[in-house]
Amino acid sequence: MNGVKAAQQFCSSYFLSNSVMYMIRDMRIQFGTLLADIGLINLPTGHQAILCAGLYPSVAATEEGIGGTVLASLKQKAGFTAKGRPVWYDGRREVHIHPSSINCSLKAFQYPFLVFLEKVETNKVFLRDTTIVSPYSILLFGGTINIQHQTGLVTIDGWLKMAAPAQTAVLFKELRLTLHSILEELIRKPHKKTTPPSDMFWRHEIISFPSENGCTKHKK
Repeated sequence: MNGVKAAQQFCSSYFLSNSVMYMIRDMRIQFGTLLADIGLINLPTGHQAILCAGLYPSVAATEEGIGGTVLASLKQKAGFTAKGRPVWYDGRREVHIHPSSINCSLKAFQYPFLVFLEKVETNKVFLRDTTIVSPYSILLFGGTINIQHQTGLVTIDGWLKMAAPAQTAVLFKELRLTLHSILEELIRKPHKKTTPPSDMFWRHEIISFPSENGCTKHKK
């Protein structure tokens, strides 16, 4: 019996709603991420990266995380925007965190990027099931990386922007290649034990990275 059928059978046997249980799970993830973002708890390493890998390119960013030319075009389309809260864009237009999300009431975020599960359009375009993700998560599991060596900026998929030394961006490209090769090997030979890169390799790569918070401080 697979996981989905087992979950449905469990809910049925205890008179529980399967959809409500999934909703509780999603809310638990959101709440845990929020507590971690404000420093009250520590989530397991890679939590945000896993969500980013699964949901990208369903991503939005504030002005701080968008390239200048793209941002100017987006702001022109958006028109008047109320002040006091971060304004989010999905690369094509202004979007809003859904009122049911615990992130909706926040006025400041640790990082200018989020991933979302669902986009709903009524009088506005709302994002549901949102999670703030770090620049490193975007670099590792996002789209095409374009390194601007002279300015110290990196763009992802032509519109997401972050500040990072060229060396850091190149290291992430190498990490991507290594990760992809491991995953491809596991897909081709799922029963074969794949030897991961040595601890010394990962230690060298990680030590070479600057502080992650520095990736969100852009040059004007």
